Amino acid sequence: MKTSFFLILTQILIFSYCLPLTAQDNAQIGLPEGAIARLGKGSLGIIHFSPDGSKLAVSTSIGIWFHDPETGKELELLQRPNIRYPYAFAFSPDGNTIAIGVREKKKKSSGSTRYSVALWNFTTREAKEMSLGHLHNVRSIAFSSDGVYVASVGGFANIGRLWNTQTGENISIKRMHSKGVSLVLPSLDGPTFATVGYDKAAYLWDGKTGNHKLTLPEHAEQVSSVAYSPDGKNIATGSRDGTIQLWDTTTGNHKATFTSDKESTRLIVYSPDGRTIVSGTVNGDMEIIDTQTMQLKTTFTGHSNRIRSIAYSPDGNTIASASRDETVRLWDAATGETKAILTGYHRINTAAYSPDGTTIATGSKNNKVRLWDAKTAKIKNTFTASTGYGRITKVTYSPDGKTIAVARPFSTVFLLDAQTGKRKGTLKHFGLIDEIFNVIQDREYDITALMYSPDSSTLVTGLDCYTHEKGTVILWNTKTGRRKRTLFKGAGGVRDVVFSENGEKIIATGDWSKKTRVWDAKAGKELRTIPTDIPSSSSKLSYSPDGTKTAHVEQNGTVIIRKRDATSQKE
Repeated sequence: MKTSFFLILTQILIFSYCLPLTAQDNAQIGLPEGAIARLGKGSLGIIHFSPDGSKLAVSTSIGIWFHDPETGKELELLQRPNIRYPYAFAFSPDGNTIAIGVREKKKKSSGSTRYSVALWNFTTREAKEMSLGHLHNVRSIAFSSDGVYVASVGGFANIGRLWNTQTGENISIKRMHSKGVSLVLPSLDGPTFATVGYDKAAYLWDGKTGNHKLTLPEHAEQVSSVAYSPDGKNIATGSRDGTIQLWDTTTGNHKATFTSDKESTRLIVYSPDGRTIVSGTVNGDMEIIDTQTMQLKTTFTGHSNRIRSIAYSPDGNTIASASRDETVRLWDAATGETKAILTGYHRINTAAYSPDGTTIATGSKNNKVRLWDAKTAKIKNTFTASTGYGRITKVTYSPDGKTIAVARPFSTVFLLDAQTGKRKGTLKHFGLIDEIFNVIQDREYDITALMYSPDSSTLVTGLDCYTHEKGTVILWNTKTGRRKRTLFKGAGGVRDVVFSENGEKIIATGDWSKKTRVWDAKAGKELRTIPTDIPSSSSKLSYSPDGTKTAHVEQNGTVIIRKRDATSQKE
């Protein structure tokens, strides 16, 4: 009996998540020791060209990828495990150093986390962490034009840090904006930094003392971006009010206005010759604006979602754009033609093998289900689970391989045809009245466990109400979409569920009380409760159907695949 129960518990650690990669991109550079593949390249941050134009750098949740700016080919991966969203980084003017926003390795005596900046040297391959003590993730970093000073800003804390990289002198700039600061940008001809935040104005600061120099008058809505002209005489501000305003950097006087028909201007950048401003919009279009007339010249289209970052190559021939659609595009600046599309930048939350082991299904934060070839790690198909933008918390195959169950936040499960992605059914855990009650009571649920019975007729879901520390286990009829019964509802968020091989028992495990519960699948009667100490990451581990490989969904949103050693295979 002990042996059989051990095998069942082993299934719990086996049955959950797995792997992804990209058809066009190679994510195998810089694999961890013992890994045979990496699926996914991490969630997308921002982009910069190196000062000499030889590389395009793309920041992600696992570090910074360097690409050939003409072909898009991966050249190198700078792995920084403590990099944190929004993955801010900046090149020094000479290109020898990269400053990266990170989480500090040591917590404060109070136990709270602080965030800082690490300087990474290309020559020595060494990183030096500056102890700056930002209260929130570093939102933006900038070097001064001479490379001596670095400025960093940390979000809603409304504090900027300015330090001398040669002497280590650190200056704290407080009360930069009324509602926090999100972006810092250096002037190109002197020690001045410009900042924008969550209010309607832009500010200029002395890059050596941190003293306030100038406030640019307010827009009608939040200022979301700022850009210096190459000659340093003008500064442009882009706002959610749909306008780009041009200002004199010495006096702060207003010079010109461009009004977009895209409702909101999120990002702006000057061309190296100063004749053009590129504006990234919320719908993914890129507007090309003549700076002499402040009129629209043309629009580049191709992205399907909001632009997150834009960069001009130093020679002005290429524009790179990163979008919320999880792609980076390289554009011919003169013609607007797409030169290359870089993909693979998505955060994977969950993965599952198909019953025959040939396919792996993954779910990401952008509501996408991707099917990967388990041998080649190339994408076979991509489905959209439902309308709207949201994350997928769990996926699993039916034992016959015909259906993929997809769990979304707010306690909804979609049943998708495994071949076409067409929706076959929807399981809703709460009705409208229940949803209203949950909002009033501040109850937020995630489906953290999902499993089919061996005959595919029943689906069991495990819920975690993390705001109230409660968990639920529910059985569903997969043909009718109706609830069969609620097995459990009580303290402890359920992390994993699994059926016994004959389908007679359901085992739910990993609640906050560190207990494993066993239920009669037909009668719904609890058979036993066993104290366990299963790690919280156990549901992230999956075994291939033949038992020869393991796949683990990493905290950075990628999947690492390893071969199982001979000893573990015998256990």
